[in-house]
Amino acid sequence: MHNRCIILGSGNSVASGFPLGLSNYLEREVTFGLNESIKFFDTTAVTFMDWCCYRDRFALYSQHPLAIGCYDTHIGKHIEGATPCPEHDLLTLLPWSGKWNSDPLKNGLYAANLCGGFTLHLAISLGFKQIFLLGFDCCEVNGKTHWYQGIEGAGIFNDYEGKERTGVGKKETGEYKTSIYNNEDEIINNLWKPFEQELDKVMVYNVSLDSRINVFKKIGYHGMLAVLNQNKIKVNQSEVQKELRNFLEPYNQL
Repeated sequence: MHNRCIILGSGNSVASGFPLGLSNYLEREVTFGLNESIKFFDTTAVTFMDWCCYRDRFALYSQHPLAIGCYDTHIGKHIEGATPCPEHDLLTLLPWSGKWNSDPLKNGLYAANLCGGFTLHLAISLGFKQIFLLGFDCCEVNGKTHWYQGIEGAGIFNDYEGKERTGVGKKETGEYKTSIYNNEDEIINNLWKPFEQELDKVMVYNVSLDSRINVFKKIGYHGMLAVLNQNKIKVNQSEVQKELRNFLEPYNQL
């Protein structure tokens, strides 16, 4: 297993990495793309928590070699009144939990109510020792909440009843559409504090200097690229995907 990985979130701070050649680095590294990233990047794995996100992007998720989500009873079952949410052969569903526990792959990955928390705990559980968090902003950066804000259809899903919803941007009242962002800094950081017990074994970098998450060391994009360039790699994505899928298969809830 490779030692480091990148987790690609949706915060607009990611946009500052594009002029620096971020896309090229993502192709060479082990990367976990969250939710909507599947529309824009061929990451090593794509992760989701919301079954509606998976359902509405099924054409993309079903073709990805390593799609990993939270176990949800909606997936693979017909539920009256809801749009069908099918399974597919390459899907891995893992247990998750709202609290930190031992043996997380068996008892539930700590999700912190966010896909980023689920994916970070997954990366730690897979043995990665150097993890870079991209777009973990929990705020507006340069006037946008998401790096794909303004792209037609991006970040828009239908809920259980078929009503359109999105976490992109702000409401007319000034509140964030991603409701958790409206909390005080202390509440937001408390969601991430359980990860502190892993930081003596794993180096987690927050690559968003404007992020409201202060639990992890912040380094910015120039800092991250300097670290990556000190030890350049080019992973075989197919081999890594196969290795990760085989490792996770005993915990797959499908």
